Amino acid sequence: MNNQLIKLLQVYNRLKQEPLKNAYPLDKKLTEINKIKDKIEDPGLKGSLNRFINTEKENLEKIKEEFRFRFGQELKTLLEKDGVALRGQYPIMRIGLFTLKLDFEFGSATLFFGPEIEKIRARIPLQTTTIYETIKKVDEELRKSCTNLGELYQKLYEAYKRTILLKKRPFGDRALLTEVLTQFVFLNQPKKFFIEPKRENYNEFSRMKLGYLIYQLKRGGYTRQGMRLYVATFDATLNKLQFLWIPENEQGEGTHYAYISFEK
Repeated sequence: MNNQLIKLLQVYNRLKQEPLKNAYPLDKKLTEINKIKDKIEDPGLKGSLNRFINTEKENLEKIKEEFRFRFGQELKTLLEKDGVALRGQYPIMRIGLFTLKLDFEFGSATLFFGPEIEKIRARIPLQTTTIYETIKKVDEELRKSCTNLGELYQKLYEAYKRTILLKKRPFGDRALLTEVLTQFVFLNQPKKFFIEPKRENYNEFSRMKLGYLIYQLKRGGYTRQGMRLYVATFDATLNKLQFLWIPENEQGEGTHYAYISFEK
């Protein structure tokens, strides 16, 4: 028997010890076994493998069905420990500020900020603990990025001023949020970046982080200091250079904004 086939069957049998946990890895291995089977010339061995593969395919469909049923319940239980609700229906699930798009065919998930606005991570293995830990890590990093609102507000204000100056427009005019983001990223770099502008010295600040920062500034009452946002038109929402999605609450409701302005 082919050595590669023997190894695959050994791995497959190990995975079968926890079928629900390994539903999609099992499916992948069975596909690999099927490819090798097509190259086998021995009719007896080929027939045995055909029967094995067909039986396992039927079993896997039942396992996947059970997996789909349990997946949502297990993820819900994990999230509830942190006081976070799981909403929606397969394949689109809402988790606080995030959206999780499930692909039960290929056994993976994609995580977005907002309602499928900013893609954070794709091809996350369809395992509840992995998905939970991914969401928790992203959420923690997002909140840590906005710990000093006063300082960040001043940087946003300065970024707006720079944008308006470059456009040769009067202070108080609207500026595209995405253009302000460019200036904000520059202002948010540490001193070491300007001394040696290498990747490891770069302080990343994404569209998602700016959207979350503005959400926190709105909650913190900074709009009373003269910050104003302008809702994007429908056409603007078709071009990511023309808008940012900004949350309105912790349940993931939000608005597409195109422009920002400040008062002196």
